[in-house]
Amino acid sequence: MKSGLNKWVGNLDMTRKIFTNSRERWRQQNVNSAFAKLRELIPTHPPDKKLSKNETLRLAMRYINFLLMVLGEQSLQQTGAASQGNILQLFPQRSHLPDVDNRTLLNDYGVSAPGPSHGAP
Repeated sequence: MKSGLNKWVGNLDMTRKIFTNSRERWRQQNVNSAFAKLRELIPTHPPDKKLSKNETLRLAMRYINFLLMVLGEQSLQQTGAASQGNILQLFPQRSHLPDVDNRTLLNDYGVSAPGPSHGAP
């Protein structure tokens, strides 16, 4: 009887390990997919240069700052608000994210959810 219990516990441990590995594989695939999409949006020279994740994040931050600067300068010129000196005041700030279901966010970005047992150990 004891060996049957040990075999059952061993099978349960193996099932958990397989589930954990597949969940981690799914997560990593989604992270890699997100980085691939981000790489497509960042201008590089040469255009086909493969960026590391670190390089991708750093260039994305620089590119976003550059775009904010360009938009801010255009807004300052259009509104004549150059004397204010803070271009970020021209962009509306949101105090919180809208209440959106996580499944909607995943669907918006074309990411498939792992299923109802995702949170299970």
